[in-house]
Amino acid sequence: MKELKESLLKKFNFIKKKFTKSFDIILLTYLIFNVLYITIGSYNVVNYIISTLQFLYGYIIFLVINIFLIRFIIKNDKYKKSNIDFFLKAIIIFAIISTLTAYNIHTSVYGWSGRGEGLFAIAYYISLIFLASYVKKEHKKILVYAFLVDGFIQVIYCLCQKFGLFGVAMLLHKNLNQVYGFATHPNFFGTMMVICISYSIGLFIDSKKLTTTIIFAFLSCSFFTGMLLSSTLSSIVGLIAVLFVALIYCIKNKKIKKYILICILLGYVLSSIHFLNMTTVVKDLVKTEAETTNIAKGNMDDSYGTGRLFVWKRAVKEAPKYMIHGIGIDNFANILNGKPIENSSGYFDKAHNEYLQILITMGIFSLISYLCLHFIIVKDGLKTTFKNKEIYLLLPIIGYLVQSQFNISVLEVAPLFYMGLGLLVDRK
Repeated sequence: MKELKESLLKKFNFIKKKFTKSFDIILLTYLIFNVLYITIGSYNVVNYIISTLQFLYGYIIFLVINIFLIRFIIKNDKYKKSNIDFFLKAIIIFAIISTLTAYNIHTSVYGWSGRGEGLFAIAYYISLIFLASYVKKEHKKILVYAFLVDGFIQVIYCLCQKFGLFGVAMLLHKNLNQVYGFATHPNFFGTMMVICISYSIGLFIDSKKLTTTIIFAFLSCSFFTGMLLSSTLSSIVGLIAVLFVALIYCIKNKKIKKYILICILLGYVLSSIHFLNMTTVVKDLVKTEAETTNIAKGNMDDSYGTGRLFVWKRAVKEAPKYMIHGIGIDNFANILNGKPIENSSGYFDKAHNEYLQILITMGIFSLISYLCLHFIIVKDGLKTTFKNKEIYLLLPIIGYLVQSQFNISVLEVAPLFYMGLGLLVDRK
C-alpha cells in the first residue's frame, strides 16, 4: 500500500512538473480556446440555436477552470504582484455583496434575461484579466491574432447578411439597413469592430515588414467596413479616440507616414460606403454635432442620443437610492421600485453607459474599483507603450472605454476586452 502511494505521488509530481514547465503554452492555448468558444457560441445565439443562458453556462465552466489556473499560479511561485490585484479582488467582493443585497438575487447571479451579465459573468471577466496578464510577451500577438480571426470571420458574415449571400438572412434590424455579425445587435457588433480595428491599426503602425504591413492595412479596412455597415455611432467615436492616441504615438516615434497612409485608406473606405448609401454614420455625426450644440446652449431634448440622454437623466436621479451596494448586478430594469425606465420605444434594461451601469447596479465602491483598475492599466500601458515602441495593445482599450460611455457590455464581446486589459498588464 505504501509503495502504491509513493508511486502515485511520484507520477503526480511528474505530471505537475511537466504542467509547470509547459504552463505558458497551455495558458495561451486555453485562452485561444476561450476565443473559439465565444465565436461559435455567439454564432449559435444569434441564430437561435442556443439561448443566452446556455451560452452563459459555458462561461461558468470556464470560470471554474480559471479558478484552478489562478490557484495554480499563486501556489507554484508564478505569482508576480501587480497594483491591479487589489482592485480585482475588490470588484469580486463588492459584486458578491451586491448580489446578496439585490432586488432580484436570481437576476444578479445569472443576469437579466437575454443579457446574462450576472455574478458568474463578472467573475469570469475578472478572472480573464488575471490570467491574460500572465501571457508571455512573445505569445501576446498570437492571442491577438485569434481576436482578429474572430473579427474577420464576422466581417465576412456581415457582408453575407448585407447582400443576402449563401442564404444568410438579416434576422434582426433589416429595416434599419444594419448588420450585426455574430452579435445580437448592430451596436455590439460595432464594439467588436472597434476592438479589432484598434489591434490591426496598432499592428500596422508597429509592423516592420512589408507583408505584415499590407495584411494589417487590409484587416483595418475590413473591420472599418464592418463598423460602417453596422451604422454604430459609438464605435466611430471610439475609433476617433484611437486615431488621436495613435497620432501622438506616431509623431513621437516618427511614424507619421504610416499614420497618414492608414487615414487615407480609412477615408477611402468611408467615402465609398457613404456614397453607396450603405451607412448612416455620416448623417448621425452631423445630427450629433447639432444635438451637442443645442445641449451647450442649454436646450436638452430627451430624444437626443437615440434616447440615451433620457435614460441617463432618469438613472442619475435614481442613483442615490442605490449608492452603497447597488440594486443588484444586471438589475437595472428594476430601478424604479421593481419597474424599468421606459420611453416610446420600450424599456431600458441597461444604462447605455457602462460606468453608470456599474454605479446603479453594483454601487459606488464597485465603480471606484473599476475606475482605479482601468486607470492603472491605461496609465502603465501608456508608459510601456512609449517605452517599448509598441502601441497595438493599448489602442483597443482606449477605443472600448470611449465607446462604452454610450454603449453596453455584452457576453459576446466583453471577454475580448477583459483579455485585452490583461494583455496590457506588465507583471515583470
